[in-house]
Amino acid sequence: MHKRILFIFFFFIVSCSNKYQVYEKTGFAGVSKNNKIISYLQKDSLIKITNKNNKVSKVYKVDDQLKSTDPRIIYLPEIVYDEISLNREFPLVLVQSVRENKSFIAKKAKTFDEEKKINKKVKTETIEVLKIDNQKVITKKIFLDFGPFYYKTYSETLFRLLSLNIKNKKLIYKDYAPKNHVISIGPLKNLTEYDNIYLKLGKIGLIGFNIRVQ
Repeated sequence: MHKRILFIFFFFIVSCSNKYQVYEKTGFAGVSKNNKIISYLQKDSLIKITNKNNKVSKVYKVDDQLKSTDPRIIYLPEIVYDEISLNREFPLVLVQSVRENKSFIAKKAKTFDEEKKINKKVKTETIEVLKIDNQKVITKKIFLDFGPFYYKTYSETLFRLLSLNIKNKKLIYKDYAPKNHVISIGPLKNLTEYDNIYLKLGKIGLIGFNIRVQ
C-alpha cells in the first residue's frame, strides 16, 4: 500500500514538472527599432539570452511577441547588445525560456526600464578608432548545417532538394563520414545573404539547421 502511494506521488510530481515546456533556439538577433525585446515567446515571458561567441548571458523579460516567420529569432535593444557584448555583424545568440519567478520578474523589469531611461539620456558617445596597419584581418562566414544523418540516403535526398531550390549550387556541399552524414550551406558572407537563404528554406520547410560562424 505504501509503495503504491509513493508511486502515485512520484507520478504526480513528474506530471506537474512536465507541464513546463522548455524553449531553446540558436539564431541571429536583430536590432529592435522601438527599444523593446521581441521574441517568438509570449509577452512577459522570462528568457535567458546567451552570446554564443563569448558565452556571456543575462535574463530578460519579453516585451512583445513576433507574429510571423522571421530570419531573426529575437530583436534586442542596443543596450542589450552592449550588456552581453554582442557582435553587430554576426549577432549569434542562444535564447532559452526560464521558469518564472514573480518577484524576480518585477525586479528585473524595473532594473531594465531604468537602464533604458539612462540609455536614452546619453546623446553622444566617444568611440576610439583603432588603425589597422599591416595586420591580418580574419573575415568570418556563416554556415548552415543539416544533420548529422545516420543513413546516407536521407542526406542525399536533402541534398537534391536543396539543389532544386538554391541557384548557387557551389554553396551546398557534403561532409560525409561513416554513419555521420552532414549537408551544409555556405559560406555566406553576411546577414543579407543569410536572410535570402533563410527565406528560400522557409518556403520548403527546411529551417531546422544549426548555425556556425567561423
